[in-house]
Amino acid sequence: MGEISIAGVNIESGSRKVVKIPVTKDLSGDVNIYTHILTGEKNGPTLLLLSMLHGNEWFSVLILKELLKRIDVSELKGNIIAVPVANQVAFGTASRTIIDDSDEPDANRAFDGKYNWLTNQITRVIEEELFSKTDYLIDYHIGDWGCTMADIGYGMDYDDPKISEISKGMALSYGFPMIHSMSLSSRGTHSARTSMGSAGIKYNIPAIVPEIGGLGFGEVQEKEWLEQNIQGLIGTMKYIGMLEGSVDYCKEYLFINDYWRVSPKNAGYIEPLFGLERQFTEVEKEEVLAKVIDPYTFDVLEELVSPGKGIIFYMCRAYMSRPGGWAFGIANLEDGKSTWEKI
Repeated sequence: MGEISIAGVNIESGSRKVVKIPVTKDLSGDVNIYTHILTGEKNGPTLLLLSMLHGNEWFSVLILKELLKRIDVSELKGNIIAVPVANQVAFGTASRTIIDDSDEPDANRAFDGKYNWLTNQITRVIEEELFSKTDYLIDYHIGDWGCTMADIGYGMDYDDPKISEISKGMALSYGFPMIHSMSLSSRGTHSARTSMGSAGIKYNIPAIVPEIGGLGFGEVQEKEWLEQNIQGLIGTMKYIGMLEGSVDYCKEYLFINDYWRVSPKNAGYIEPLFGLERQFTEVEKEEVLAKVIDPYTFDVLEELVSPGKGIIFYMCRAYMSRPGGWAFGIANLEDGKSTWEKI
């Protein structure tokens, strides 16, 4: 039956417990990681749910809160370790990264770090205390205020092909039609220094990164995204054998390989030419997606255009952005590497 020990605390099967894991002391006080532990009454794997490695992506806290409320430990096979706020320091300033003078301010680019920057210490504790007890990982990265993400990422090129195959299965079982096949061996944002990269490469843990939803789109829409994520989580838990029942797969998935980030060069008010009704639809090359308005003069500073023919999978609402802010993600349909596939 499910039972586990976290930070020296033993949790018996059929239990719920919150365990505080100390990290370090900052100038403002102690830095901790709070973990919610659910131990099932039946044998099974351990699933780690990470949220808020980026301190401005707080929508995922609600996903974990709702899931833990719905899970019956008498029906659970194995254990759930849920971390609502992985990066307390960035959360305290409502910023994506930790505001300090470190070389590695982004916690999701700081795994396997050898220094004692705050991000290195936070991710080191996650590795040593949580990855070491984990069989599967789901790490949430939801859009912050004004933008919505919309894909399930998995590592397609782990050294062990079996890890990639299981990760792909987890992504499909989440029941969302946009699948981002990420290369973790290359440099850049999808690398071994991310949670998913480190988990798979260093610890042989299959992992996915769901990115469904955002903030600032209204209560009705955000509740819909919340429910999509809950049902996705339940589907993946069925796939890995933690819950009974069959998985509801999509009829067709878009496997996104290469994509374009369409972001403003100038700070200003991003004014999209359309709303969420265009998400998951095709755009043509050089199609205008939005205008960037100078907040001081109201002049149009630039137009955001699609670099090629593709499918919009993440997008923004009208909001004020700094240079490079999140606006649109366009799956590239021109190179033949992003394709629709039936299961």
